[in-house]
Amino acid sequence: MSKPTSLTFTLLPESIRQCSAIGAEVHLPPGMSLLDLDQLNEEDKGIFRRALFENQVVIIRKQKGIDPTVLPRLAKLFDESASDIHSAGDKAVSDPRNILSAYKAGRIPRAPQVGIIGSGKFHDYEGLKELEVVHLVEFAGQNLDHTLFHEKPLEQTEIAEGFTRPYRWHMDTPFYERLPGEVTILHSIRIPNLPDQKIKFPDGSTKAIGAGATAFFSGARAFTLLTPEEQEFALNTTVTYAPQAYEYIRKCKSSEDGLTIPTLGREVHIDKLSEWSWDKVAEHPMAWRSPLNPDRPFFQVHGCCVYKLTTHNPVTGEVTIIDDVEEVRRVVYGMQSKIYAAKNIYAHRWEEGDLVIFHNRGVMHSITGQIAAHKQDEDKKRMLWQCTMTSQNPPKSFRTYEGVNETGYARV
Repeated sequence: MSKPTSLTFTLLPESIRQCSAIGAEVHLPPGMSLLDLDQLNEEDKGIFRRALFENQVVIIRKQKGIDPTVLPRLAKLFDESASDIHSAGDKAVSDPRNILSAYKAGRIPRAPQVGIIGSGKFHDYEGLKELEVVHLVEFAGQNLDHTLFHEKPLEQTEIAEGFTRPYRWHMDTPFYERLPGEVTILHSIRIPNLPDQKIKFPDGSTKAIGAGATAFFSGARAFTLLTPEEQEFALNTTVTYAPQAYEYIRKCKSSEDGLTIPTLGREVHIDKLSEWSWDKVAEHPMAWRSPLNPDRPFFQVHGCCVYKLTTHNPVTGEVTIIDDVEEVRRVVYGMQSKIYAAKNIYAHRWEEGDLVIFHNRGVMHSITGQIAAHKQDEDKKRMLWQCTMTSQNPPKSFRTYEGVNETGYARV
């Protein structure tokens, strides 16, 4: 006889969720202080999946002390096809040609699928003699923060007043050779003891957030904000990403909201990228189907890395291609920028021990926070574990039609 179902979840308060359609807290069975997957029955696991896929981001509180080897197993609860390899590869990205190397992320030796990200130097941690991790949204005068990545960065006076920005909205995937994982798991080990910061939005409103908050917006919510014509376009369009996308944009600068690259001309020419082939370049639908949300299209596009759009007319069968990168970015940004408002953004206010699972194929997320100046202060360091594993199953198009590409890679 199976154990009675005892795992539950509750939605985050409306004052926090607002219009984001994001956020629930998962409550473990009585007597279970740390998540123990072996003690959950199938009904518990089903409730867990429903909590995530209905709300896109779920939190389990007070999980400090959980073993890092649990995180890859947890990821497979939501995607049985997930590999045992971190989506960035066997080892942390270190190639300076790839902008992801700036994180200086480490890996936990006994759980190589789990990366270590944050801000500060750490010694003798999880088998690592010395580790220095870098928070990318810093004001340090280095080419690591929004002040050099954004075309028009915040003024120093604004930073002094406590303002910050999303660095770059993205989903966790390299857009080359490996498919995006269904979920990403973050676990808070250290949080910086700093005052709240705030984001200013185009309408003049501001949103107070915890220092170092991880921000999210829902692809399903983004789809509902499109006009009927834009929705139809999204349902019939495939996005091809740039070859070696993070090398391609490493010299580029983003818009103030972190959603796109507003100026063409700094891209690394594709002939000068490290070796690549089209059959390994990511190509995904513009509107994705979620495992447990059959009636909700998810508008999932990384606006900084887009390269080509291919649209199928369902009536005539005609195929239209936009391969001018500047125009591709303009089209995508015109659709996606509608989501960028305070009421649509969920910014997770980290507490030490939080375990956060987010639907990587249902949300876009971004680092926030100005904390670099404090990275030497012991009580202001930041450390998170991150587990994101490539899936064996490509994203599914919300609308299927003759000729739709669901392989996950560009056709050659």
